[in-house]
Amino acid sequence: MSNNGVDIQDKPPAPPMRNTSTMIGAGSKDTGTLNHGSKPLPPNPEEKKKKDRFYRSILPGDKTNKKKEKERPEISLPSDFEHTIHVGFDAVTGEFTGMPEQWARLLQTSNITKSEQK
Repeated sequence: MSNNGVDIQDKPPAPPMRNTSTMIGAGSKDTGTLNHGSKPLPPNPEEKKKKDRFYRSILPGDKTNKKKEKERPEISLPSDFEHTIHVGFDAVTGEFTGMPEQWARLLQTSNITKSEQK
């Protein structure tokens, strides 16, 4: 027998419907008795994601909102920016230059050694 050039005997059988669940690390517990009802278990999450993706691709809907969500926002440059303080470090003297007095006092009271400041 042939179906579109493929022998039916060459096809593997369809996988059985899941009726039990397997718990990883359950040790020697009997995992075959976990599902006491007669209903089959739901499909694996991977299968559901594939189906959802398929239906979203063929069903009409407002896809422009999703595109807007994925676009990066346009952020402008700062306006009225003024660089008022620049602190430098003199490696020869081991001192900071241009540091405001309040910052210098804070650095002295913070228990940071001179070697840690370098």
